[in-house]
Amino acid sequence: MLLVDSEDEVKQGPRRHLMARDGWTRLRGLEEERIHLMVRAMETWLVADLEALRSYYGRQFNDKALAGRQDLEQVPKRRIETALVRATRATQKGEYHKIRHASDLLALVDPEKVQARCPHCKRFFDTLTALIEEAA
Repeated sequence: MLLVDSEDEVKQGPRRHLMARDGWTRLRGLEEERIHLMVRAMETWLVADLEALRSYYGRQFNDKALAGRQDLEQVPKRRIETALVRATRATQKGEYHKIRHASDLLALVDPEKVQARCPHCKRFFDTLTALIEEAA
């Protein structure tokens, strides 16, 4: 399985997206079902679960700074990142920092909430579930 940030809007399948955007050529032997994208970035998945962010950052977390769209994959990456920094700026943990905060936050977010707001995440979880059931 390959899971990477799309970095941008996805208008075609994952393989074609990565080949066109980043020039990835080594994907030809990998089945399309094994290539997955976090659209537009991993932070999009974090923003999908405001309760987890509130729990992690505490009272000073400003959820009003975050995008209110249902389909978060339509929000540009830069806007998500900027909103996440603004939402966390006054917290005790400080501004969101990918290295310091992302792994803790990924462990907290509710996969159901993320799947509801990020269609590519749902595809990823559906694929994982099918592979696990097939192996059982």
